[in-house]
Amino acid sequence: MNAATYRQLKRNESRVITLAFFRVFLVIIPIAVPFFQSRGLSMQEVFVLQALFSGVVLIMEVPSGYLADLIGRKHALVWGCAFIGLGHSFLLVADGFATLALFEISLGIGASLASGADLALLYETERALSPGEGKRQLAVSRLFSTQTLSEAVAGVACSLLLLASMQAVVYAQVLVGWIPIIVALGLVEPPRERLSRESHAANLSLIVRHLLRDDRLLRLIFLTYCVWSLTTFYAVWMLQKLWQQQGIDLLWFGYLWAGLTLSASISGRFAHQVEERIGSSMLLVLVGLGPVLGYLGLAWFGPVGGLVASVSFFVSRGFGLVVLKDALNRRVPGRFRATANSLASFGFRGSFVLTGPWVGYVLDAWGMQTTLLLLAGGSVVIFVTLVLPLLLAARSYRRKEQRREPQEHQRPPGSVEVDGLDGLDDAAANQRT
Repeated sequence: MNAATYRQLKRNESRVITLAFFRVFLVIIPIAVPFFQSRGLSMQEVFVLQALFSGVVLIMEVPSGYLADLIGRKHALVWGCAFIGLGHSFLLVADGFATLALFEISLGIGASLASGADLALLYETERALSPGEGKRQLAVSRLFSTQTLSEAVAGVACSLLLLASMQAVVYAQVLVGWIPIIVALGLVEPPRERLSRESHAANLSLIVRHLLRDDRLLRLIFLTYCVWSLTTFYAVWMLQKLWQQQGIDLLWFGYLWAGLTLSASISGRFAHQVEERIGSSMLLVLVGLGPVLGYLGLAWFGPVGGLVASVSFFVSRGFGLVVLKDALNRRVPGRFRATANSLASFGFRGSFVLTGPWVGYVLDAWGMQTTLLLLAGGSVVIFVTLVLPLLLAARSYRRKEQRREPQEHQRPPGSVEVDGLDGLDDAAANQRT
């Protein structure tokens, strides 16, 4: 690698992080539900809009990720950021379901093109700059903590802009929405192995087989990421309605949102350190049961107790997404990493498309407390059927590896076994990357 290429790749690091920051700098999100309702939407229509967004991403996700692996992650990011800018511009004329649907459709296309491509580009950049596993392992936590920090800053900005008007929030969102494409144009493609263009069907068959058939642990990581994410995602859209019902002033929404997303940013930044300290088994228990406690707390306690309970969603989200995403990315080859990440997002969006409108219907028909208790029950089911089997499979895998190569896997006295998610043999992981 020559000096010029090295400097370009070093700039890639900061540019991908900057792109990630502004791509999710959504000042509209803390007041999204009140904003949608001010444009004449019911809560069921709000959830239908989110299902529409997820449906667009669902249709586009895998083709866009595969396209990024074929033609380059930079091209995918540039086009994705263009659609994101266009989508935010529709807020200027939003009035009723139809125009807000255009907003969600454009954002869905943009999100699907960018989804997985930013992480894949950063991961391959770190791989080109440093052959060791350490910096690549931090890629996921850096990206996640940057994005959630952006959401926190956007929350504060939202509350400040509300001092002027709700429309000021809209204008700011439109302006910030075009910044990512400026950053994306300055990215460069890192060197990497590319997928063959001879048989697309064979490529997709290889990717799906690798994710779902060849390795049971990888299959459980993939499925848990797809479905478990729902347990914290629903809370995002429930909280604003709950705050309204509890009489919290709209001006406080941004500050509350900032504090909650900051907790997710901090937990995501230190997810691997916590995993090393308490072990993957305990971390997975916290990640799986945190949303259960959160929904029960929201249902049974008032505004103060509910706010404390809300933190459990965001801390669980920070720990869970970082550990699961990193576990996934360390077990897939670089040549189809963007497609693998897109397939994971595809699974999550598909789950939301199937369940989102029903949650909105239950909320409108049966009320907040019933909905929260049902979501708590659903979170228990997800913990028992996915998180717990993943925990047991990780422990079993780790023990098999230790028996196979006892000297290589010997751990220092007093250290905590991490049970296979973060502590798998580096050589085994490197064979796949």
